[in-house]
Amino acid sequence: MLAMFPQRGKGCCQIAEGIWSFRRAFGSSGPWTGQRSRSIKGMTAREVAMVRLTAALLATLSLMAACGDTATTTTTSALAPLTTATTAVATTAAPATTEPAPTVTTTAPTTTATTLPPTTTTTLAGPSAADDLAAFFAAAERLDVEISAAATQFNAGFDADAGTLSIAAQNAIAALSTAPIKSAIPAGLDVDLETAVLAVYADLDSRIAALDGGGRYLNFPPGVEPDVEFTMLCLGLGSESNARFDDDLAAARALATRSPRPTAADDSAEAGILAVRIETIRSMNWGCDSCGGVVIADPIPVDWEGQTVMDGVGFDATFVGDGWDILIYAC
Repeated sequence: MLAMFPQRGKGCCQIAEGIWSFRRAFGSSGPWTGQRSRSIKGMTAREVAMVRLTAALLATLSLMAACGDTATTTTTSALAPLTTATTAVATTAAPATTEPAPTVTTTAPTTTATTLPPTTTTTLAGPSAADDLAAFFAAAERLDVEISAAATQFNAGFDADAGTLSIAAQNAIAALSTAPIKSAIPAGLDVDLETAVLAVYADLDSRIAALDGGGRYLNFPPGVEPDVEFTMLCLGLGSESNARFDDDLAAARALATRSPRPTAADDSAEAGILAVRIETIRSMNWGCDSCGGVVIADPIPVDWEGQTVMDGVGFDATFVGDGWDILIYAC
């Protein structure tokens, strides 16, 4: 499922206690810029109709609490042996008063047991998708650390009473980018694995968008009131994405070891569909004054032939030699 972002000024969640001491903060490049986007090799987005995308998402997928991101996780569990028993009931006939007591027959209980073997997790003996995703996982871990450091700067440089954010914090946020992890996602992954990988990407992109949004309406000149409420709302969205990150990363790693290697070419339809999904996530995290909060738990529907994403939102996709040029008509 995809959980949509809130609109500015419409608080939809309660900020959890301890938001300033979260273990790993939330926190890419900048807000919606209105330019053509480049997926895979680093994307921006041209000004388009984000409202239509929001409506389409709400019509096709469940809207989760804006403070949460519950991505697909893959777990394996051993089934306990199942035993079923059938027992015959022993009966004893009482003797009659005028006849000799009948012979008593007792049937011993019988038991039939059925035991199911525990399920096992299979790791491919040879190369697996984990080999192709090694760069992605490494880049995701690095970006996680960078976002955490930027969040520490934010916490130290944010003055809620004054409605200001330090220059050091602003610079730390501006330096964050998801480009290295986007470019490390190979095309042609098994759909479940691709969804798990995009859940990790969505977490990181949401955290950056939340940090960026948190400082968006601060540091105004005298006479202009800062929007600290919007800051807190964004931070809440990011902290939820942060809380999901470790589990989502672990789930994607585990699934990768059990999945075959991708074989799609860079200019294939599979690569184009992946680029559209990446841009859709980025658009929802950043577009229309949003600040994170996207949750990925199911594949984003893409009609490649009809050039629509979600519930009929149009897009253009052009392969330009080193990546895909994606334009979503969402707003």
